[in-house]
Amino acid sequence: MFRKRNTGCRIIQKKPELEIVHIKTDLTNLEELGEKIKIIIQDHSDFDALVNCAGVLNVVDLENLSTKDTEDLFKVNIMAPMILSSKLMNLIKKNEADIVNVGSTVGLKAYEKQMAYGASKWAIRGMTQNLQLELKKTKCRVIGFNPGGFKSRIFEKATGEKIELGDDWMEPKDLAKLMLQLLELPKNMEASEITINRK
Repeated sequence: MFRKRNTGCRIIQKKPELEIVHIKTDLTNLEELGEKIKIIIQDHSDFDALVNCAGVLNVVDLENLSTKDTEDLFKVNIMAPMILSSKLMNLIKKNEADIVNVGSTVGLKAYEKQMAYGASKWAIRGMTQNLQLELKKTKCRVIGFNPGGFKSRIFEKATGEKIELGDDWMEPKDLAKLMLQLLELPKNMEASEITINRK
């Protein structure tokens, strides 16, 4: 997701009725991603934040790990954000834009049946730290954003199991508000890594 310069930003679960350009992309298809990056560079080069927030979860027993599902998970969760950040780096530096890498508390602690997902979220943390090092002498900030349990259907989609998401689960709009607040901090302040757990 891009935050267009000086126009504000909203984190969304579905397409809103706003002036937002949606570029539909299959992130498991790195050739297609490359084509969409060219469109971004040509038509949408004026942005002040890149938010890497796409994610795929699989929940499986260790002995049932699928090669194809694992490959697709890593393409979406880590390869696509790496390629996007790399291929847009000249614009990121030119725009003095920020990068937000959305990880998960799964990148801080192991969970049963989530080896591939957990490994990809640990990788996002490594990518974030590397980008922070590489962009240290610029005005670009790199924020590692690690939310815990919030109201999402990601677990249901991965397992087919319906779970009740009560009031103790965080609201996505509250996480979005926090992310915006971090992006609106003065440029000499970087929330290098923030973890948000549900109480």
